Amino acid sequence: MTMHKPPQAMTLFDLIARTWQLETDVRHVLFNASGTSLAAVLGDGRMAFVSVNDAEHPESRVRVEADTGRPSIRPRTKPLPVPVVSEDPVARPDVLPCRYGEQGFAYAHADTGALWRATGRGQTLRIPAARDGTVTALAAMPGSGRIATAFGKVVVLAAVDGGAESGEVALSHAVTRMALSPKERLLACWGAGQVSLVSTQDLSVLKCVPCDGQICDLAWSPCARWLAAGCEDKALVLVDVDAGTSDRIVDFPSAVRSVGFSDKATGMVASGAFRVVGWDLPDLPFGDHEGAPIETGKPGLTIVDRVAVHPTRDLCAVSYVNGLVMICRIGHPDEMLLREGTGVAVNALVWSDDGAHLAIGGEDGTLSITTFPKNMFK
Repeated sequence: MTMHKPPQAMTLFDLIARTWQLETDVRHVLFNASGTSLAAVLGDGRMAFVSVNDAEHPESRVRVEADTGRPSIRPRTKPLPVPVVSEDPVARPDVLPCRYGEQGFAYAHADTGALWRATGRGQTLRIPAARDGTVTALAAMPGSGRIATAFGKVVVLAAVDGGAESGEVALSHAVTRMALSPKERLLACWGAGQVSLVSTQDLSVLKCVPCDGQICDLAWSPCARWLAAGCEDKALVLVDVDAGTSDRIVDFPSAVRSVGFSDKATGMVASGAFRVVGWDLPDLPFGDHEGAPIETGKPGLTIVDRVAVHPTRDLCAVSYVNGLVMICRIGHPDEMLLREGTGVAVNALVWSDDGAHLAIGGEDGTLSITTFPKNMFK
């Protein structure tokens, strides 16, 4: 269901976002590779699916006043389609799902921990060729049509089409988070206070680097020299991949739940402080070097809880612990209010690959897709 306000009270968010109220908190959100479907993993293990296609796209509701030339967006007139929600728990909320092919999603099953997949329309299926075992981490490899799956200390690469395995590697530590480098040459496998850098060509372990902390997020720089890890224990870990060394930036006011790199803005941004924290690339703080800090948005009295870097523009979405969501220009004070604070934190904040949609998953069970008109950002 969607809550509607009187037209005169409608905000920008009311006009360009679609919001569904689910029965429990939303833990993760993920667009499929084709950008046609959004999947959400709920706190109780159920999954919800909504179509990205909008029957009342904001572009179709834009009107330009003849006398002033000022554009406006008329409110929606039709009810939103009901999300497809699994009847029973199907996914483990503690394992991040990933894309599976063009249309689907892969996840660890709630009961068995085995590798399962879901279609864009919400059908959930066991992958027959997948080995038995408890999945602890997942990463999609779209360039080669494969998926990386961690079963504790063992990482397996398998084809999406048919599920045939192409190799495996046994690491010296368990793996609970993985991230693929921009050109898919390296797979970062984190667990037990260290990160193994594995070649995707022959599955050789190139380096194993200390990376201590309660990792919340892993992100690669566009040049693949840096690997950044946001930590629950109020720290940000930077790994110099070329040198095989790491450093911890500590004393954040709060947990660093998300970190991201912007190729367009040539910078890195992170959450966990009273404003968006960031540094210019490639001049990041490491060792005795303080780096070149950049200021994004405006400082306030509320903690920045999550950031999501726009895939093509020098922008990032920013959510605060009170549910407020802003759009900021990286390295500049410019910011735009997207959603007023709800009093409840955002658990997931993700852009679609084309940057046209922003998905927001809330602790209060709200799931939103914000669709931006093409001329919104100039």
